[in-house]
Amino acid sequence: MPLVLRQWWLPAGVMVVCLGIWFAGQAGLLDYRSSRDVLIAPGSAHWLGTNELGQDVLTGLILATPTTLVLAVATAMATSTLAIGAASLVVFSGPFLSGMVLRIVDAVQVVPTMLVLLLFAALINPGFLSLFLLLVITGWSDDVRVAAAVLRREGQRENIQYARAMGAGWLYCWRWHLFAAMRPLCGVLMVQNIRQAALKSSGLAFLGLTDPRLLTWGSMMQSAMDQLYSGAWVWLLLPPAALLSLLLHVTLTMGDRSLRSDAVPEFSL
Repeated sequence: MPLVLRQWWLPAGVMVVCLGIWFAGQAGLLDYRSSRDVLIAPGSAHWLGTNELGQDVLTGLILATPTTLVLAVATAMATSTLAIGAASLVVFSGPFLSGMVLRIVDAVQVVPTMLVLLLFAALINPGFLSLFLLLVITGWSDDVRVAAAVLRREGQRENIQYARAMGAGWLYCWRWHLFAAMRPLCGVLMVQNIRQAALKSSGLAFLGLTDPRLLTWGSMMQSAMDQLYSGAWVWLLLPPAALLSLLLHVTLTMGDRSLRSDAVPEFSL
């Protein structure tokens, strides 16, 4: 199988599955309504049991998966893009603009990210869009200095210097030279940011600080807390926790392989 296909088959497959689940939910094929079957243990009628509202846990997991994954991936794409854009300004712009961007990065990093997230989440109980914005605003600055270091190194290569000497602008160099050189780093940042976004969004939902109508793995774990005194927590808490752990393990493995890959021989965190 070609290398490009091997790299993209997993994200493409996940996207297709998420779209399929979303269409199934919109078409009413996945019924997550309340019923009289309250706190039923896993069995033939409900493979993963039901919660205190009589909702099927398996159906909830299926419906919560696209929301959790799309939120994590969209946040990672936005934070990585902002970080690389800011790093480009740091490396290729003039001293004033470069210094201003670095001071903004310093100011954002001085404030504890989790404290800001907890404060704003407690105030507004964010839904999907507001949670996405919160994660992006508090997460983009972490990768700027790493991306700037790689960009500065790539910008000193002979092909870039030759292109610049021939009159090429930085946009041209980005399009034809730097984009390919930065692609391995973009992949590493994406995987790392997916993991961070999944952890933060699930943590906020687990603490009950997100919109209760936003169904995610974290919100399902939070609703299971009310059943810790009974045996129902086993089928309410463990399935979403297992999926979240699986996602973190997969992203950790992908990030480790990216760092060890021959595609990034000169880059190490």
